[in-house]
Amino acid sequence: MSKKVVLSSMLTLMMLSSAVGAYWLTPKAKVADQREAVNLEAMIPSTFGDWIVDPNAGASVAASPDAQATADKIYDQVLSRTYVNGSGERIMLTITYGSAQTQELKAHRQEVCYGAQGFEIRDLQNATLSITGHQVPATRMFAIKGGRTEPVTYWFTMGDEVVMGRLERLMVQIKYSFAGVIPDGMLVRVSSISPVAQQGYDLQGKFLNDLMALVAPRTASQLLGTGQPTLR
Repeated sequence: MSKKVVLSSMLTLMMLSSAVGAYWLTPKAKVADQREAVNLEAMIPSTFGDWIVDPNAGASVAASPDAQATADKIYDQVLSRTYVNGSGERIMLTITYGSAQTQELKAHRQEVCYGAQGFEIRDLQNATLSITGHQVPATRMFAIKGGRTEPVTYWFTMGDEVVMGRLERLMVQIKYSFAGVIPDGMLVRVSSISPVAQQGYDLQGKFLNDLMALVAPRTASQLLGTGQPTLR
């Protein structure tokens, strides 16, 4: 057998092996199908502590038609509310849930979304939030558009873990791929209107602690990325 034939056979075998490996590592089921269904409207209370939903307030950033079309593919549910406390301070809360967090369908970074809506992004930074005794890695930014100054705090979960960047996201995807399941995920975002970013962040921290202290433990673990992953 000639060297050319041997080399060709080896390459064919390698290609077949890669195809078989890719097939077996491609997730076949969703984590979301293995546990209680997520219902954001039911999970997040409209009143807690000193906070109540303001029914007359709008969402913080309205998505453009093309962005909305993309969001409809990524997210199964979107919850957007504005809460107000007894002092008249307001917090805008957005939570999105996607049952299939894959490379093609994954939540978008909020500085990109805000930037696409004409906001200038300042002081983009990573932060560790202390929420009901849990240390939650998050991203913060100061978004400015005209006279609107909006401190924003957000984080992503994938498979009950907070993922901060591409590498962490990839590692979680690989872990779930070996288990043959597709992780679900959430985006949790809070923002407020304030000319001083730190004042906004402090208010957001109080809001998040009040909220997570009241929701069901399972809900809190899903939102904070502190639960145990569901793997078979």
